[in-house]
Amino acid sequence: MEEEVFIGLDVGTAGVRAIAFNKNLKKLSFSYREHRTLSRREDEAEQDPEEIYSNLVLCLRDVSENHRKIQGIGFSSVFHSLLGIDEKGNPLTPLYPFTDTRGKDKVKKIKEKIPDFYRKTGCPPHPIYPAIKILWLKEENASLFKKIKKFVSIKSYILNKLTKNLVEDTSVASGSGLLNIHKLCWEEEILDFLELKKDNLPQLVEATEKLTIKYVPGIERLKGTPIYPGGGDGVLCHLASGLKKNVVSSTVGSSGAIRTATEKPFLHEKESTWCYHFYKNLWIVGGAINNGGIALNWFKDKLYKEEEKKAGEKGEDIYKLMEEEAQKSPPGARGLIFLPFLTGERSPNWNPRMRGCLIGLSLHHEKKDIIRSIMEGVMCRMKAIMDIFKPLVGETPFVVASGGYTKNNLWLRIQADLFNLPINIMAEKEGAAMGAAIVAMFSQGKIKDFKEFEPEIEKSILPCKENVEKYRKVYENHLKAYKCLEKYFSC
Repeated sequence: MEEEVFIGLDVGTAGVRAIAFNKNLKKLSFSYREHRTLSRREDEAEQDPEEIYSNLVLCLRDVSENHRKIQGIGFSSVFHSLLGIDEKGNPLTPLYPFTDTRGKDKVKKIKEKIPDFYRKTGCPPHPIYPAIKILWLKEENASLFKKIKKFVSIKSYILNKLTKNLVEDTSVASGSGLLNIHKLCWEEEILDFLELKKDNLPQLVEATEKLTIKYVPGIERLKGTPIYPGGGDGVLCHLASGLKKNVVSSTVGSSGAIRTATEKPFLHEKESTWCYHFYKNLWIVGGAINNGGIALNWFKDKLYKEEEKKAGEKGEDIYKLMEEEAQKSPPGARGLIFLPFLTGERSPNWNPRMRGCLIGLSLHHEKKDIIRSIMEGVMCRMKAIMDIFKPLVGETPFVVASGGYTKNNLWLRIQADLFNLPINIMAEKEGAAMGAAIVAMFSQGKIKDFKEFEPEIEKSILPCKENVEKYRKVYENHLKAYKCLEKYFSC
């Protein structure tokens, strides 16, 4: 009997992945393809939606070619992408990912004109959000703005090409700054301010809405296959981590995030966290950092080129070599502090003007110290978010880790020591793709309740008592450094 197969699709900031799972959520096949981000000046980031779509088709072809019985496909994507299209669905703008923050000067206007922006949308006013990007386009490129018939995400653009349905799931929509997270409809006050109508946006649907793939060159055999909109990558990553009350999901890929589930919208009094809808009476509350793996990539690309070249010649993993180098530096990186704000700050203070800083550099410091300080700096920002979550999850939450950083044992060790908590690593590292597959299975009755799913834990990293005290001081120094520079970068 032919095995039933479910595919989890995930369009990330840096690439597209597709994973085929069996009904027991065991990985059968995997495909990944990177796409480019063009950044010619500060705050700018642009991507080619056609490149991303082509990569997605190739990934689908790769993972489906050896499986005859594809039951369904679930779809995960980045939360905060924006694309302007014409009446035929053709792109009029590049795709603007979350790392494009050219709208940072528009945040003040949004706060003044719509003081309840956060209370209505669950999104702290910040240039990562499509609502701010739309205002930036409207005011800085009025002629282009007038030509645009609809504003869509990369997911709704791809779904339209695959199924001829221009839709947006309420999860990705709630990460746009355009959705009322209480009523789950496009927020009219914000649309009026942006001089938009509901017709300028996709139709809203649930995560489980059944769509059907039409004839698509390259994946002809998938014609007629059900595909479900799913949700944003962070929400589906948390689904794959488990929806029990004390579960906190921790992810570090290009960016990073800490999340937990609630049964009603949760809004922080200081607007430090975001709140996005998932399905029915399930919302995901979280905080995210712009600069996770991006910070290590920056060091590799700018300051570690020679080592990367040598590693390539020997067939070695450059990231594994960087981890080994960082292990030679002690906790605290010999007094070096790195503030990882290379692309601005999101949670908890949402300062888009904040920038990266290497503090305490002296003649005795080496590359090993810089690499370790980057890892520690990223985890200090993750801890700043975790501290906000204590009223929701208590003092001893169950932390489930997923994403690229789970391949880096040192980074996990630093997190365990900084958080003073066990860090539990999922057996399946691609949480968002797995979460997408879970949505497809739930939609077809293979899983009865999202809350019944529990992930397989591969291993747990326990905090080292000796290092916990060291990292308490590292964190204190990190916060002091942040406080000293916060005003400088707010000017």
